[in-house]
Amino acid sequence: MAHRAARGAYLLAKLAGGASLAALVMAPAYAQDAAAAPDDADAIVVTGIRASLEQAADIKREAPQVMDVITAEDVGKLPDANVAEALQRVTGVQITRVFGEGQSVSVRGLQQVRVEVDGRTLLGWSARLSPPENDQLGRSSGLDSVPSSLFGRLEVRKSPLASQAEGGLGGTVNLVTPKPLSFKEPTISVRAQGVYSENSDKFEPAITGFATTKFADGRIGIMLAGEYQKRTSVTQTFERNNFLNRTYTGTDGGVIPTPTLLQYEQFTVDRSRLGLNGAIQFEVTPEFTITADALYSKLKTGRRQDFFAFRLPTGSNPVTNRVVEDGMVVAGNANGTVTTAGQIRNEPTESFLYGLNGKYEGDNGLTIEADGYYSKGTIDQTIQIITLQGTALVPGAFDFRDNTIPSLDLGSFDPTDYDSYNPANNGVRSNRLIGLLEEWTGKLDVSYETGGGVTIAAGVRYTDLHARSNAFRSQVTPTRAEIEPYLKRIDAGDFLSDIPGTFPRSFLSTAPTFDYVFNRAQAAEPNPDPNGKSTLLPNLQRDYDFSEKTLAGYLMVSGEGEIAGIPYKANAGVRIASTRLSVDSYVNVGTVSTLRNDKNRYTNVLPSANIAFNVSDDFLIRVSGSQTMQRASIADLAPSTFFNATNLSVTGGNVNLEPPISTQADVSFEYYTGKSSLISGAVFYKDVKNFIASFVTTGVDLNLDDHGRELTFSRPENLASAKIKGFEIGIQQFMDFLPSPLDGFGVIANYTYSDSEDNAGFPLVAVSKNSYNLVGLYEKGPFSARLAYNYRDEAVFEFSEGRPSFVGSRSQLDAQVGLDITENFALSLQAQNLMPKKSATSEYSNFNTTALNSYALSERRFSVGLRAKF
Repeated sequence: MAHRAARGAYLLAKLAGGASLAALVMAPAYAQDAAAAPDDADAIVVTGIRASLEQAADIKREAPQVMDVITAEDVGKLPDANVAEALQRVTGVQITRVFGEGQSVSVRGLQQVRVEVDGRTLLGWSARLSPPENDQLGRSSGLDSVPSSLFGRLEVRKSPLASQAEGGLGGTVNLVTPKPLSFKEPTISVRAQGVYSENSDKFEPAITGFATTKFADGRIGIMLAGEYQKRTSVTQTFERNNFLNRTYTGTDGGVIPTPTLLQYEQFTVDRSRLGLNGAIQFEVTPEFTITADALYSKLKTGRRQDFFAFRLPTGSNPVTNRVVEDGMVVAGNANGTVTTAGQIRNEPTESFLYGLNGKYEGDNGLTIEADGYYSKGTIDQTIQIITLQGTALVPGAFDFRDNTIPSLDLGSFDPTDYDSYNPANNGVRSNRLIGLLEEWTGKLDVSYETGGGVTIAAGVRYTDLHARSNAFRSQVTPTRAEIEPYLKRIDAGDFLSDIPGTFPRSFLSTAPTFDYVFNRAQAAEPNPDPNGKSTLLPNLQRDYDFSEKTLAGYLMVSGEGEIAGIPYKANAGVRIASTRLSVDSYVNVGTVSTLRNDKNRYTNVLPSANIAFNVSDDFLIRVSGSQTMQRASIADLAPSTFFNATNLSVTGGNVNLEPPISTQADVSFEYYTGKSSLISGAVFYKDVKNFIASFVTTGVDLNLDDHGRELTFSRPENLASAKIKGFEIGIQQFMDFLPSPLDGFGVIANYTYSDSEDNAGFPLVAVSKNSYNLVGLYEKGPFSARLAYNYRDEAVFEFSEGRPSFVGSRSQLDAQVGLDITENFALSLQAQNLMPKKSATSEYSNFNTTALNSYALSERRFSVGLRAKF
């Protein structure tokens, strides 16, 4: 059956390409002057929900590919303050949240999505909730790093064009900034908001500004936009567990997956975000325009976290009185190791993007566009931690059943008494990570429209990407007396107060300061050669220097005409991309680190074709077929190794990863029932080769841990091929047929079904089978309101010892109300994450929701804002 489906996708892809090419051959016989989509879609001034939906529908209708669009309701006003949160309203898009904010997206089940700003790469780091300490390092910054107010529209491209940069297996998200020459008149907009976070009990500011004007008879335009946000949030979690194989002897013995770690943890996260965007445009002649622009983003994330952990033994028969359900130990007794710690972590990140573009559009059908940019991302992360450990093994009783998170009873052990603990081995630790990402890219595109209505386009793109990571760590085992001033008691009412259950809620933690931890650790283990970077000891096993050079070229033909009286638009082309990469990293053998160099290279040929039939003025059918690819993330490619002594985990990359390739086909329809109303649907199929996923194993490595403890190893591998098939359907409708004021009501509803399976029969990583959005709207006169609900069901997270671990289903409810006080002033109210327990993230092992690995609960947020526009 899988073979038939793959053959069907292949035939459908060939059909799309053949139909497109045949149509293009016929185009000269019936050339028509149908209006193309305007290059500067944001030239239309939009205000309000209905107007933004109308503009988005116009762009979607005229697009040369399968694409969904979100446009700003007004200058600098997308429907959500976070880019990912706005994108989740799009059919087929699912998001991942960190610290209660959207960070990344998947499209039609694939999380390998290219993110662009005006077709360019914005580099940067993205924080994870539970790293261990190695942050996600992909090929673009997280969507939480840049404020949404900097963008005029968001594009989700679900089928590619040969002229667009490769790198999105699931699709491409393009964040489009407004350009000054697109505005008809000078515009100034300012918004001030106050944001209240429920658990942190803080009311904090968010300020945005936008200004643009033109002069020299409208031939020169200048635009400047900026936003500053500050938010303190609290995340309550159960973290870092996994169910791994353990051997039991005697009655009912055998190898049974057993929990490894019960860790209860609370984060207080202080984030401030600054974003700036500016552009200058010069219309040299009516045919030639030069644009220079820049974008800057700074995200400062400070964390304060406390945890209490109970680690189970790793040998035979680790759990007595065990209860086994669905083949996994979910309750019992064990003599475990108790640890507790306080940690402070700061990770300021910055992203820079500078670009220069020149575009010539001649009356003779010739178009030439040259674009060059420099993108840079930096991080300087510091971590200070003081860890306590129980003086002896502690008898404990645990139970994962019938609780939000597992219960833990430690009997007579007093977790609040310092006499119960000693400073942990190497319990004072200071870390620093200095990272750099930078990319130089230049591209040239040339197209020519023949007299017969066919356009031939060709282009070349060269990219030079460089990434460097330098890690430092010094640690020491302190005396009991010296850390006594840094002890802190956690009170029961202040720890995981919104999560029910029986577990240690009051315990002794620590309150590390930068001065104490850093000075104490670096004095014990100084860097013999600081070299201007850090006086901490180099942690060479985490270091790497990565270089990648890519040369891509394409040829594409497009045109329009009629077939059997039905108008069509079509394009077909091929893109060839050659990639060469080199990585310097260190291999550790005992205490000796040896520099090694790894190389890889590959070339990909990526055909694509799209054809759209205008069956009627309001009804379109699109057919597309293509191949797409996604280069592995830099962190996955860098073969460095990171050993976390606190969590006994080992992570690293794999330079030999091949890029996953997707052969895909798509048939979709669009029925426009009004200016801002439409019904759309699609059937899609993807056949993915060389899919990348983390593979988790356990073992002992004395070179990393001379205590000989069992370590959990996780490295990415090209684990499987996979197939995804599904459909999506959406409706966007205002009730214009109802009498006033009921005609102000509207609805946006969409549903996506994605059925995935790899060659081992498991679901694909990060693919939720069912997801949907339901948005209720009202806009009439000066008043507007929106109530938005989003849902996605479970998805595979990783594989442990060959078993899948899942992220559970989750949903979120948000609300917005707006009131135009006058023509120039507007008031807004927002509420986010109104059902925190429904949006909580849970991870569990092997289809068994009782076998919980982690649980993270975020808080509600409320905001009030005043906006002025002139």
